Amino acid sequence: MNRIEKLKNDIYSFEELDTLEKNAIKLRDQETLSLIIRSRASKTAKGEKPKSTVDAEGRPLTKRARRDEKNKR
Repeated sequence: MNRIEKLKNDIYSFEELDTLEKNAIKLRDQETLSLIIRSRASKTAKGEKPKSTVDAEGRPLTKRARRDEKNKR
């Protein structure tokens, strides 16, 4: 099953959709971007929620996010 078919069938998770979106933006792939938007809306309508990116104390969960936050200061 190719990427377009997987997008149409809502197989990707929210995290995977983020990665696909970054790549599609770099490649200026409008078809993929529109399918990503549709897939996110479909998942939200079904009641799915993306995983939180911060813990209970408000600290980012990923190493990259913590580094980016540190560099902003």
